[in-house]
Amino acid sequence: MRSAPFTIVISGKRYECRVAGNTETEAADTAEHILHQLRQEERVWPGQVNIECEDFEAAKRLAAYFAAITVEPDLE
Repeated sequence: MRSAPFTIVISGKRYECRVAGNTETEAADTAEHILHQLRQEERVWPGQVNIECEDFEAAKRLAAYFAAITVEPDLE
């Protein structure tokens, strides 16, 4: 089985969520949706977001994107 080109791992104290997508946008949108849901529960807010992909430029874009949305007061 071949892995998806883009994988985003959202982890916290007691969980890990792996989001896989064939495109940068697909993975980012799904991960953002999950982050929004997690943000509703203060006790499970993620401690770490890791990006796994072979495209270094895409990884930098995704890192900047998640850095921006995780410091926003609201993801809405």
